Amino acid sequence: YIPGFLRFIMTEVLKNSCRATAEVAKSDREVQKRPIEVIVCADDHEVAIRVSDRARGIPFGVGQKVWSYLYTTANTDKEGRNGYAHTATSLAGYGIGLPLSRLYARYFGGTLKLVSLPGYGTSVDLFLRRVNANQVEIVPDNDN
Repeated sequence: YIPGFLRFIMTEVLKNSCRATAEVAKSDREVQKRPIEVIVCADDHEVAIRVSDRARGIPFGVGQKVWSYLYTTANTDKEGRNGYAHTATSLAGYGIGLPLSRLYARYFGGTLKLVSLPGYGTSVDLFLRRVNANQVEIVPDNDN
């Protein structure tokens, strides 16, 4: 896979899990009880990466909003309105990370799926086709 895009996708997914875990856990001991697990599996044709957290998941009411550009839970005021750039941080706030990650995965022939269990946690599954490193251009032989 192309390293720059894989790095972007994994950074966004891990930032979401870390932020959610940090918001739920109020002490170091609670953080240890809520590990973020990363599983990487592969065969000759595809690579699968699963990132799972136990940060109480995404509420059912949010639904497909997580795939909407500019949707964020990072900066909501008392009325539930999103605030954007003025309080965005390096961990969250702009609302483009997850939808852009899915777009990149799809563009390169893969998928990005999210399964949330409200009250428990969230898993993100990334499936990517392998890039064949042995691909070479066939140059016609002029000696024949």
